[in-house]
Amino acid sequence: MNRPIRRPAEPASIDRRTALKSLGVAGFAAAGLPLLRATPANAAGTGTSMPIDWNGPSRVSSSTPTLQVVVNPKIRRESPIHDRVYSALRSLDTDYVRFVPWYPYPKLGVAELEPPAGGRTSWDFSLLDPLVEDFENATRGRSPILNFSTVPEWMWLPTAWTLQDGALRVIGGGNGLAASGTDWTDYTFAVDVTPLGTGSQNGTSYAQAGWLVRMQDTGNGYGFLLSNYPYSSPAAVGYIVFVLFKGGQVASVQPTALPFAVEAGRTYQVRTTATGADLAVTVNGTEVLTVHDDTFAAGTVGFREYGTESATFDNVVVTAATGATLLTDDFSRDLSRWAAPTAYPADPDEAAFGYSQGNRLAVSPGVVADYYKRLVSWYTAGGFTDEYGVFHASHHHYPLPYWEVLNEIDFEHAISPQDYTTLYDAIVTAIREVSPHTKFVGLALGNAASLDYYRHFLDPENHRPGVPLDLISYHFYAQPNTSDTVDQYGPDGFAQADGFIATVGQIEEIRKALAPTVRTTVNELGTILPASSTQPDPAPIPDAYWNFSGGIYAYVFARLALMGIDIIGESQLVGHPGQFPSVSMLDWTTGAPNARYRVLELILAEVKPGCRLVEIPGQSSSGSLYALALKDHGRRKVLVINKTNAPVEVSLDGLRGGRVRIVDQRSAGGPIRDERNSDGAITLGGYAVAVAVLAS
Repeated sequence: MNRPIRRPAEPASIDRRTALKSLGVAGFAAAGLPLLRATPANAAGTGTSMPIDWNGPSRVSSSTPTLQVVVNPKIRRESPIHDRVYSALRSLDTDYVRFVPWYPYPKLGVAELEPPAGGRTSWDFSLLDPLVEDFENATRGRSPILNFSTVPEWMWLPTAWTLQDGALRVIGGGNGLAASGTDWTDYTFAVDVTPLGTGSQNGTSYAQAGWLVRMQDTGNGYGFLLSNYPYSSPAAVGYIVFVLFKGGQVASVQPTALPFAVEAGRTYQVRTTATGADLAVTVNGTEVLTVHDDTFAAGTVGFREYGTESATFDNVVVTAATGATLLTDDFSRDLSRWAAPTAYPADPDEAAFGYSQGNRLAVSPGVVADYYKRLVSWYTAGGFTDEYGVFHASHHHYPLPYWEVLNEIDFEHAISPQDYTTLYDAIVTAIREVSPHTKFVGLALGNAASLDYYRHFLDPENHRPGVPLDLISYHFYAQPNTSDTVDQYGPDGFAQADGFIATVGQIEEIRKALAPTVRTTVNELGTILPASSTQPDPAPIPDAYWNFSGGIYAYVFARLALMGIDIIGESQLVGHPGQFPSVSMLDWTTGAPNARYRVLELILAEVKPGCRLVEIPGQSSSGSLYALALKDHGRRKVLVINKTNAPVEVSLDGLRGGRVRIVDQRSAGGPIRDERNSDGAITLGGYAVAVAVLAS
């Protein structure tokens, strides 16, 4: 989940099969097929009619519903919600739970933060062990998937800041500042800026260069980006973007279209003047933006690149309002005037989204593989021998049924399919030496539509002899537009879900052709509100959002189960402000479940592997409802999802005298509501998910 600043994906269209399409509703009734009838409730919403032919085409479900647990401060033993978090995880009691110590918290995810040198190493499991122990205890008897996804940063090149051809070359690294100037107030920061076309997001290549003013430290101040990333639709030819950093996170992002193109490799003369609460930016002598913001009255200057973004900067001049020169640098000597980005913060609970940098290894794949071999040996074999022959003993002998190799390789370090396959083979070979029974998960793509990765990775000819291909993984998040109201979440989100499902069809064609025995886990499935991603003080999340998000999971789960996808995991157990709160299944303050958690609980209870799935033909992707019929050990059920925020009445033949289990805005994060039905009809509230158990 590596998406601090991104634009929601455009929905893709898909082809839908319509069986018995020559029959209308009356024709279905004449054919003796039971009907699920949906009509607007109180004139709200829209309705459709869908046939349920219980003897029609079906398949036995092989799909396991599950979730992922991302390591962050809220799941540490010091957290006030720690006990409730793990109680909630134990209550779900499902297989294939994905455990991910993720890069924004390096001290909670990396066991060797510094390279070995001078006969000494930095191996330290003191913060990692409690996290692993608590997770293993909560999933005992099950088969979790572990993914220590973060390769130590010292294993990557290039370093974030270097001098190159008489200029400062910045490649990722986050925010870096001048070594002095935190008390500067009103001044002008002039610099030559050259954005380079190395950024990549959702398959989009772009150039983006960032500079900073009034920075009190690396996490508090103002930033500006000169960019050609498509921040709007239709895209402008260039943007100036104002970024507010607060509390170590991105608090707001405000793009403004430019009247001229921003081109990769072109140099722009930029001047930023801070006067009181006003910030004015000129590019090549033309004023392009004025911002009024009184959050910070003083602070120094600096530069900012993220991920694979890169730029060069030159000819820095900082001039006080009095005319005095505060700083000059033409980068012809050294970087002594600057404090380049630090690799990781001292506080383990402080997020460092700039940690995962570099796009090529500084070490051989074998060194990376040895790191993971030692890490796995610590947890499975009672310890390991380090780079200097010293044995480090642990008391751990955990089984390791599944290990996933890295995370979102297309985003984090932008590893090519070829280089990833080489790295996967080295890591898997090394881990099997200490844990021979482990099975492995590959790819973990952030952009599922990166089809070249599957074509290369799934071809056995591209792997070392004997290296197993057990599972592949990829991710999907629906993202409403920033301007969407609660009522618009559904049309935008479910359209994006349909586009993802179409992509899964393409992936399945590749998988079946190249490696039909390889299984699939979609192990990050959820939604993200752009205004509630990495902001430390995000916009309030509407209560209805949680039901919308639960509906997206239920819908995609049902559609993927019909396709035979093996493992479908909701993301994530707990997030919090600054770390994707809109993806959380638990309240980050109290630890109480929300509707997303309850929907997963409902799916786990009612749509189990082994039940028969009966597809209902004729459902329109633009309709207000989605339904899937289920035959479960002689019982007939119907999973129904309201894709809108308007109530819809649903009539089901055979429901009278049956029961309905519902997660809606009334039940919210409370227990799943269980109702006995008396009239054969139910009213589904906005974004409700229900399973109707028929009486006959």
